[in-house]
Amino acid sequence: MNTKQLVNLINSLNINIKAEEIAKLLYFLKAWKKLSMDRENNILEFDNFYTQTIKVKEFKSIIDELSKTQKLFELFTSLNINIDKIKDEDLMNIFYIVNDIDILPNVFDTFYSSFNSYMDFSVANQIADFGIRLLDGDCTEIYAPFSNGYNIAYYTDKKIVAESFADEFIIELMKIIDNIDIEFTFDNPLDNPQYLNENQLKQFDCTLSFPPMGVSTNNEFLNTDNFNRFKFHKVKSSRDIAHFEHILAQTKNKAVVLMPVGFTYRGSQDEEFRKYLIDNNWLEAVIQLPPNLHNATSIETTFIIINKQKKDNTIYFLNVKHDSFLKREGRKLVLKDIDNIISFYKSKKEEENISRVVNPDEVAINNYSLAIDRYIISKEIKQLQKKLAEFDLVKLEDIADIRRSQLFKDEGNGNKIYEISPSNFNSAGFTLESGKVKKIGSQYNRLETYKLESYDILLSTKGTIGKVAIVGEISDTMVASQAIQVIKLKDSNKKENAIFLYMFLKSTVGQTMLSMLVSGVAMPQISTAEIKQLKIPIVSENKKQQLLLNFNNEIKMYNEINTINTNIKQIHNDFLGK
Repeated sequence: MNTKQLVNLINSLNINIKAEEIAKLLYFLKAWKKLSMDRENNILEFDNFYTQTIKVKEFKSIIDELSKTQKLFELFTSLNINIDKIKDEDLMNIFYIVNDIDILPNVFDTFYSSFNSYMDFSVANQIADFGIRLLDGDCTEIYAPFSNGYNIAYYTDKKIVAESFADEFIIELMKIIDNIDIEFTFDNPLDNPQYLNENQLKQFDCTLSFPPMGVSTNNEFLNTDNFNRFKFHKVKSSRDIAHFEHILAQTKNKAVVLMPVGFTYRGSQDEEFRKYLIDNNWLEAVIQLPPNLHNATSIETTFIIINKQKKDNTIYFLNVKHDSFLKREGRKLVLKDIDNIISFYKSKKEEENISRVVNPDEVAINNYSLAIDRYIISKEIKQLQKKLAEFDLVKLEDIADIRRSQLFKDEGNGNKIYEISPSNFNSAGFTLESGKVKKIGSQYNRLETYKLESYDILLSTKGTIGKVAIVGEISDTMVASQAIQVIKLKDSNKKENAIFLYMFLKSTVGQTMLSMLVSGVAMPQISTAEIKQLKIPIVSENKKQQLLLNFNNEIKMYNEINTINTNIKQIHNDFLGK
């Protein structure tokens, strides 16, 4: 019997409680049956009830009594299953089913793939298997904090030492029914780590963790930490770095940690932490996974592999998003061959568009970004980089001030300003106006910092990536939306150089360079720090004059296109006559 067949059977019983509650009762009885076969448990035998008629009231009384001495029964009583709603004959029917079905689907697959309450970022079986194999066979036990579900235990014969707020009842069922070797502590290791040696954190040779992502925190654990674990976690909005710092504190040799892809490129504490990993020569590999591999989320994730006993100082980047590693099963995306991926990782094999060994100095130049697209690039981009190398290059921050615009709230009264967004950018030539009007009063002092000036370059770097505008001679007060980086050239020949920069950023070369800086899937973006480091070619005056001519020709061409489109529209409008 597979999971789908079991769930269909449960739904067909027409018992007056939720299907999930029936499943818990059914698996509980199966665990009871298995325990009762072990005479050392000194537990009331399941067969005593299977061979006689038992009423719900008597059943509850027995469970309550056994809960005083047996952990499984104690956990079951805490579930608040509405047993009183079950009829006596329905209860006996469930007993019969438990006795007749020799082997139930494994506990994890039933609950974490069938019932919504368990599907909030539970790791898919393939990812659990993948994570175990990345650790290789050098572990005697595997420390697994923060994770949910613990299906990793199905893919190893090593003992799992688990510490989290996962469902303790489900873990107990896995141990009894599926013979999983797992030591589980129901706790949050950030607040109250349980695995200690003489008041020091116990050191594990191997750690595998799938921490919850983007979980908000009040940071109270920072004040109660007695182990000096948290050197980088500061931001209250996310525990990602705090989870990782705890993992480092309890790992002696190797850790495999699944992180949201944002960890690879975000600035601030994330960047500082990535630098810390590289400076200590602990970062062994970055393995980028595609989205839509997990059970209930499309979030894109990355395996970060830590090795505190590294012999060299390189970092291996592997792009598992490549088509050669993936296949579709219906609508679902799955890994085609985990053995093949593991062979890449273990041999540090380099292959174009798939994998590469990278020197830490290159990562440092990229602001310690671990975004896979920085290091594994196409042949076309390599050719472009080679072409750019023929020019003298200058960092954008050396010739311009760059600042992401900020939000101005509409207060309904005060001074009138115009807010420009990427949708207002002209396709060619100068952008002179915007459609959104706001009135500001208390925010007026900020306006001097963020108001636009003639010949500012506007670059959309959040959501819509790479749209470019050049501000013309404006008289009204204008600001840019939060999706825009404002580039203000420093030199005196502002108009001519602004047109050059505008044409460069719009060009195929400029757009390709910008695309290499993009991070994020749900909300693509380019950070201000990345824009500042963008390399701009220095061209001759003759080339600049040609670009100015191209700028004017482009305006002329777009005007001609608009005229043609207007004429085409008129043809359709005249279908029944003018």
